[in-house]
Amino acid sequence: MSKSNDSLSATAAVSSSSASRPQSELDESDLSHSPPPPPPMSSEKPRPRRTFMSALARMEMPLDFKTAMSQWWHTPPLDVAERKVLSFLPFFPSPDATRKAESKMVELSKGRSLNEFEVTRTTEAVEEELVVLHGYGAGLAFFYRNFDGLSQVPGWRLHALDLLGYGRSSRPRFKIKAKDKYEAVHAAEDWFIDSLEEWREKRGIEKFTLMAHSMGGYIGVAYALRHPERIKKLILVSPAGVPRDPWVVHEDETHPPSSGLSSEFTRSQADTTKHSTKPADKRAMELKRPIPNWLVFLWERHVSPFSFVRNTGPLGPQLVSLWTSNRFSLLPQDEANALHDYVLGLFTARGSGEYAITRLLAPGAYARIALLDRIHALRVPTLWMYGENDWMDIKAGVKAASKMRANGVASACVVIEKAGHHLYLDNPASFNAAVVDAMRRSE
Repeated sequence: MSKSNDSLSATAAVSSSSASRPQSELDESDLSHSPPPPPPMSSEKPRPRRTFMSALARMEMPLDFKTAMSQWWHTPPLDVAERKVLSFLPFFPSPDATRKAESKMVELSKGRSLNEFEVTRTTEAVEEELVVLHGYGAGLAFFYRNFDGLSQVPGWRLHALDLLGYGRSSRPRFKIKAKDKYEAVHAAEDWFIDSLEEWREKRGIEKFTLMAHSMGGYIGVAYALRHPERIKKLILVSPAGVPRDPWVVHEDETHPPSSGLSSEFTRSQADTTKHSTKPADKRAMELKRPIPNWLVFLWERHVSPFSFVRNTGPLGPQLVSLWTSNRFSLLPQDEANALHDYVLGLFTARGSGEYAITRLLAPGAYARIALLDRIHALRVPTLWMYGENDWMDIKAGVKAASKMRANGVASACVVIEKAGHHLYLDNPASFNAAVVDAMRRSE
């Protein structure tokens, strides 16, 4: 496959199972490529893999009750847990020969603040700025496997942020005044956009490249639509809210919603880091699962899933361990343990920005106002990135990139092999290579 001349073509794509093919931009024609041959059948019966839902159904907890009780009483402070994860970097807390990193709290108005992790190269002047935003329920330390690779590019300074209401940033009460669901969408977006813009002003940054994951990607698009003069390029990593909700036709009609959201809890890291044997569009269709009525009921009443972790005593750390043991199953044990403590701190901290998701997304993780219906106004060069086994709709990203190119805006969509929704964590080497390529093209 020849490399595209598009200014945003990246370096990562799906490779065959027998030999890696040249990495390049994903186009609509790639969605119907022939799958690689299946692996040879083994006479040995496969051992059933424990998933989040199967373990929960049988109450098989990776964390024993005694340890869970101890974690419930003595949950590490979030700043300590974050620092432990970030300490796996070669330049933090002590700098190396070319880079230094600093964790800082940037004060905003109304008593708010944003937590920032800044990585600066010490061997040359700063010429470009990269801002990194996390997804729903996460925090900036989730990118600890990317900061080293991304900070290798000369002239770039990196700023990873905790969104308002997340991580170690201020967690004010999430309260918006809106008469209908569409007003609530814009009010919830403003809640994040205004704090991000104030942070930019406080830091004196004129223009930057924005890399954002999942719900952070949705917020990134909303920010770019409001402040296009501040964004050089968007790098959207498995962004939420791209496709239209196929189950909603009119406001007064109801249909049984469907989504791949359950895959976030039912698929292990081992599953997401395998080569898929089916085309991307087929994978997206197969990952859809019906949303139960009770979940729709709680969603529309803005009940946060993290409230269950906060209010179930020692069961909270055990519930968290079900997800972390599944999600971080391929990481070294010390890193997986550090991430478990970090996630436990994130999930048990005061609820705030997490309540925005039910205003922005309908049950099933479809946007109430789909990004596909808004990108006609997006005039910022954009790279759409997905994991090979992503539960997000890859086909929607391809369509979004195509629509932007039709409007004369540079845009491309790439797929990172052997990765799922958390592609930056599942395959950091390929992910970092693709982002670095996009960064260099920004120059």
